[in-house]
Amino acid sequence: MFWALVPVMLLGAADQALVAPALGAMARTFDARDEVVWVVTAYLLSATASAPLAGRLSDLYGRRSVLLGALGLFLAGALVCGWAASLGTLVAGRSVQGLGGGALVALPNAIVADILTARERGRYQAYISCTHALAGLAGPLAGALLSAHASWRWIYWLQVPLIATAAALCWRTLDGRPAAGRRGGLDPLGVALMSGATACLLLALSWSGRRIGWMQPPTLALLGAAAALAGAFLGWQTLARYPLVPASVRRHRVVAVASAVGLLVAMVHGALYMQAPVYLQGIHAMSGSSAGTALAVPLAGVVLGAFLSGQYMRRSGRYKPAALAGLLLATIAAGALAWAPGRSAAWTAVAWMLLLGLGIGASQPPMTLASQNAVPPSEIGIATALQMFARAVGAAIGVAASSALVPQMPGPCAACADGLAVQANGPVVGPQTLGILFAAFAAILGLASLAATRLPVLPFREPPAHAAGPGCASGEQGKQPGHQVPPG
Repeated sequence: MFWALVPVMLLGAADQALVAPALGAMARTFDARDEVVWVVTAYLLSATASAPLAGRLSDLYGRRSVLLGALGLFLAGALVCGWAASLGTLVAGRSVQGLGGGALVALPNAIVADILTARERGRYQAYISCTHALAGLAGPLAGALLSAHASWRWIYWLQVPLIATAAALCWRTLDGRPAAGRRGGLDPLGVALMSGATACLLLALSWSGRRIGWMQPPTLALLGAAAALAGAFLGWQTLARYPLVPASVRRHRVVAVASAVGLLVAMVHGALYMQAPVYLQGIHAMSGSSAGTALAVPLAGVVLGAFLSGQYMRRSGRYKPAALAGLLLATIAAGALAWAPGRSAAWTAVAWMLLLGLGIGASQPPMTLASQNAVPPSEIGIATALQMFARAVGAAIGVAASSALVPQMPGPCAACADGLAVQANGPVVGPQTLGILFAAFAAILGLASLAATRLPVLPFREPPAHAAGPGCASGEQGKQPGHQVPPG
């Protein structure tokens, strides 16, 4: 059944990677160079905000119904984008796609929890990481080729058969029943408050440093609104009859710690892919194409780390040691890269980036597994979606903060190879600046390591084989007979 989810994961993972290289062609089509960034921003806003709602709906009404609805929204958005006659129509289509895209990222992880034992999930988390990595590598190339040799509209038209395939596989393999023991209903006000807070935060992060500064009134107003709406959301969750995030999830220490660690790691993960080429160009005078190719190294490390972490959890029945080992390795690698500018060869920097990716990859599956294992089956959807939500917000913060740090901090270029330095939006980016950036990565990962030491350890939940979750096909026995694994 897992392989039936691959088209769903490809759609969710590859979308932004496909679209980014085509933004220039879209800008030329609509003569809107400055406004075309909304094509990316609109999707990011709606996808991030909709993920928790999708997770909660899947707990209440079943994974299949929500996933098919998300695929329907994604299809509608793709058709609107493919035939868009104006930039406004294109942005509207991207917003609709994002509403479905949030579920396409969150729900496959929840379905894995429905159909597999806790021991087996770690291994399949590696497969999910591999799917995302392949999408991240192939997406930009495919998007660039389509926009250069055909039309950027083919990015959306070619999604249609993949969406149809994904829907057919989901209809055939997934069970439509909701989780046993489900309780409650929808929380419209909670959804509105959380979506508003997310939108304000992501808009502030998206605009700061590119259109307006961090300390300018519009940015401060958006950040203030995000904080106020987030506070109102948390307050309302304690009063709502059927809160979006049930109290058993909201107050669970495992979920809180795992989400915090996921957010911190995602800050580094998101920033790494943007700044690693800058590091290799600025310090080692690599060409743009060589630095871009070298970016595959930390990506491969993430996949390998997730695989090794999953194998360890499968064999040992423990998740905390894998997370701590990965975070420690990532912290050391980031610290080495902070110290290395001007002191090591290019291959050494690439090797440390491989280890940094390895540590990041090893730390992510244990956090997802810990969150899922901490809650009953009727709340796995929202617990998983919160983990994905934390990672999305963390990545947005990391990209925005690193983009602001690198261009604005002056750095000497005398130590750069052949006296070369990278020009990032104007100012020189040299060893000192990049060293500070990776020192910040090490500090963030160190904080994540410290938080992970506070992660409570619970025995693995292994429901009886007949207790199929909402992702299992009718009659399928995806889980093994019940037993508990010693804590780890």
